[in-house]
Amino acid sequence: MVKKELSSTEVKKEEVKISTKTWIYLTIFIVFLTALITTETLFLPAAWGTGGINIGPSGGLLVAMPLPYVFAVIMLLLMDRGIVKISKTTFALLYVAVMISTWYSVYKGFYTTPDALFNIRVSTADVHGYALPMFWMPSADAVRGMYYHGSLGNLFVTYASEWAPVIFNYIYWYIVAALFFLGWAVIMRRLWVDVEVLPFPHAQGWLIADSALQKGPSRFKKYLLIAFALGILFYVPYMLYSAFTGFPDLYGWLTNPNMVSWATGTFQLTSAFPAIGTSVAAPITFKTDPLFYAFMFLVPMDSLFSMWFSHLVYVVLAPQVLSYFGFYTGIYSGGIWDKDGMVYHGYPLYAEEISTGMGLGILVFLIIINWKYFVQTIKIAISDKPPEGEVSYRVGYGLVLIGALGLLAEFIASNVGPFDAILGLLIIMLQVIVLTRLRAYTAFITFFRGESFYKPFWGDTMPPAPQFPAGKLFIETHTSRWGTGCDTFGPYYSTMMGAMDSFKVASMSGVSARDMFKLLLIGSLVSAIVVIPLTFIELHAWGFMEIPAAKEWDYFWDGDAGSYNGRLSILSPWGIAGFLLVGILLFLRLRFAWWPLEPLGTMVGTSEFFTWHIGTFSPLIVWAIKYAVLRVGGRKAYDEVGVPVALGIISGEITGIIIVSIINIIRFFVFKTV
Repeated sequence: MVKKELSSTEVKKEEVKISTKTWIYLTIFIVFLTALITTETLFLPAAWGTGGINIGPSGGLLVAMPLPYVFAVIMLLLMDRGIVKISKTTFALLYVAVMISTWYSVYKGFYTTPDALFNIRVSTADVHGYALPMFWMPSADAVRGMYYHGSLGNLFVTYASEWAPVIFNYIYWYIVAALFFLGWAVIMRRLWVDVEVLPFPHAQGWLIADSALQKGPSRFKKYLLIAFALGILFYVPYMLYSAFTGFPDLYGWLTNPNMVSWATGTFQLTSAFPAIGTSVAAPITFKTDPLFYAFMFLVPMDSLFSMWFSHLVYVVLAPQVLSYFGFYTGIYSGGIWDKDGMVYHGYPLYAEEISTGMGLGILVFLIIINWKYFVQTIKIAISDKPPEGEVSYRVGYGLVLIGALGLLAEFIASNVGPFDAILGLLIIMLQVIVLTRLRAYTAFITFFRGESFYKPFWGDTMPPAPQFPAGKLFIETHTSRWGTGCDTFGPYYSTMMGAMDSFKVASMSGVSARDMFKLLLIGSLVSAIVVIPLTFIELHAWGFMEIPAAKEWDYFWDGDAGSYNGRLSILSPWGIAGFLLVGILLFLRLRFAWWPLEPLGTMVGTSEFFTWHIGTFSPLIVWAIKYAVLRVGGRKAYDEVGVPVALGIISGEITGIIIVSIINIIRFFVFKTV
């Protein structure tokens, strides 16, 4: 069956020829939009940059990349009025070009990485500075030189000899990392898009474009535009708040102490209501942003069920029962973070370690179940010509090899030993492939840090910095926070996840995989070359300490001994249990058609990120709503009402965020306030 799927003799639809002029226009479009978004990022209020969902892969750990939704709605309005005429192929390429333009230009794309590493030179140089080579970050004097506006013409030039290798290094890192994961996207494309037909919830924004291509009014368009307007209206209070600082924070996202400042819209019920804090063992939160519910509505029912069921049973009910048997002493008198630490990182549940073990199991069982697929890709790469419109597996494996060698060279040059460099690269590959698969099915990713995977090789404990070996501290922190592992998306997550979304859009729109790959390759390279130098230039021009974008902290603490020593080895009983749980759930799903739990949603449900970025009750609420819609109105009501309402809310809220950004930019340049 797999062999048939991969056969080079498979008949393909006739490929639409895309002119050289079109490719030039697309490249110029990406350059312009990437530069525009890079600038917008610096003026996005901290709450939306750090923890909300902005226009690209940032915040809420959704890696949502929702700007194409807004683009599609605008095109729909223009096309319905006869102002614009466009072919389906061109529309699809522009849609994906908009997405690519957000990969590295938004808050978590590139800005967060140097933003967090500045502090290592300025404030924690004596602790962590020894592990960060100068080609990753210049001297403290060079960093301080861009703190205030007007330094572009003097201090940037003064320290040009220090900034030049840093800028070159980041561009090099982004390009080789992008090549590595574009290669993996080529290899995984047919399995996930054509064979398994994963839903890719974030790619469903193409349905807006598809409706725009249909002439005349429709039920889909009606509900989409109504929800779009409501989504914009929902953000009016924050438009007013941005324009007039005396206006009340109506939803409390920015000022309510019970709201999580770095996860916009997350209300801490445990902290807000003492009765909950003193009677419920688990940390309890509630999501107040409709955007999250809208994205979740596009998630399959079994995934929603798996998320809320596993979270309810293992994270909420299990510690409650165990506390009655003497475990978790003091949990009812502790705050929400005390509860979080006990449940996710404490004996006997170690929920986060269960989730981490499941991550390893997802990759291993993916390979075991689909080993014939991977063998066939290698055979075709060696001996076969790809079908018309397909991307050669030879290209895919070639990019993986080039990217791997490039990343290994980067790590070794950063004082990482050869063995640790290879180990780090394997961990990055594990993290990104697993989280991309999670996102393709559940719409979410999780915290999936690297500490547990080093322990079988390094031991259970490491000394604190500056005694922590420099190369080990570099690669361990890189795979725990500022490269992968947590909420910095950069050249790894954004590239792989965005590429898979793009291939799904290609499948839905009829664009050939080869043309889509060409756009992805051009876009990723051009974006890196635009975003990185422009970010440093603009920080010098307007002042890092004066722009409204958030200032992050020293990410190296997130992999130092305090973090490393506090995690269990992947070979601990809990890591192994999580690994085996994946196998059990897969077996039950294959054996019994009615079995409701699947491993991807279960991994999300047991992860620590669930509490803070999804909310205790969110998947249950959406599952119930979606079940009612399907039960009462059937598939037609879901497709013609439910889906367009969800897409409209997403598009409307993102438009609201764009307006908030525009207001902040006007305030900064016209009124000189932030």
